[in-house]
Amino acid sequence: MGDKAERLVNLTVALLEARRPLTFAEIKRRTGFYAQRDPESARRMFERDKDDLRRLGVPVVVTDVAFGEEQGYRIDRRDYELPDVDLTAEEVTALAIAVHLTGAEGVHLGLTKLLARAPDPVPLDEPPPVRVGIAADAVDAVAAAVVTRTCLAFRYRAADGTVSDREVDPYAVVQRRGSWYLVARDHGRDALRAFRLDRLQGRPRTVGPPEAFDTPDDLDVAAAVSGPELAAVDVEVAVDAAARWAVESRGAVDIGRRHGDRPVLRVGGIDPNRDLPWLLGLAPGAEVLAPPDVAAQVKAGLRAVLTAHGASPEGGA
Repeated sequence: MGDKAERLVNLTVALLEARRPLTFAEIKRRTGFYAQRDPESARRMFERDKDDLRRLGVPVVVTDVAFGEEQGYRIDRRDYELPDVDLTAEEVTALAIAVHLTGAEGVHLGLTKLLARAPDPVPLDEPPPVRVGIAADAVDAVAAAVVTRTCLAFRYRAADGTVSDREVDPYAVVQRRGSWYLVARDHGRDALRAFRLDRLQGRPRTVGPPEAFDTPDDLDVAAAVSGPELAAVDVEVAVDAAARWAVESRGAVDIGRRHGDRPVLRVGGIDPNRDLPWLLGLAPGAEVLAPPDVAAQVKAGLRAVLTAHGASPEGGA
């Protein structure tokens, strides 16, 4: 592992310092690595290292070398180096509060260095006490009632938008299709129901004493949540250098095809509904190519975003 780390560091330095794209032969001379007798073995090691750097967020660019048939490799410093940290007074204050909340020791020096770059720094010798209230999420709100077998009452917005008051015996909490559900017996309907927790209006309240009911022995929690699981799909995405790391972090692989000047990667296990926000967030650095229904869903989502911001999609984006 130590040898590989040294190899990756030297490869990064060589590509950063190069004034022009380097061929593989030049990279071998500059780094002293990839000197195996078998050229194919050396090339495979280099390709693995290049892919590892990209997975780490290093923007290795592949270009054609002028007047030659070989490919050249380089790292553009503008894409690799982080911009200077210029914080406003409000941003420094927010950062200071976050650091103080962690209770970590030895942070004063680091904060002082950051404050030196702020336009209107304030002394941190005696920071004010900070208290932040964090509301429990929907799962926490019902978990205790499930464990203690205490009835719950809440207002619930159904899928059709109607809102009604419900009183239930909470049996279990289950996640399905990316959402959390409460499986419970609805008193008003005297039937088993599944309630999506993000549709609860406000915080549910307990009704009556604990141990007010018994959970059925034959309860099938998975079957109680209606609707089939959506099958995961493999998605093909054309990516540029800036977006490649985000796709590869999901386990994508290069399938050796190009779409224009972009390589095409395949990422598996994508839920067309749950992962749609992630796919939309890749734009404009990536374009979903396949399967066609997912590609159309992403394009429709991007059009909706543009329309919501008063922009008009051009060229059928």
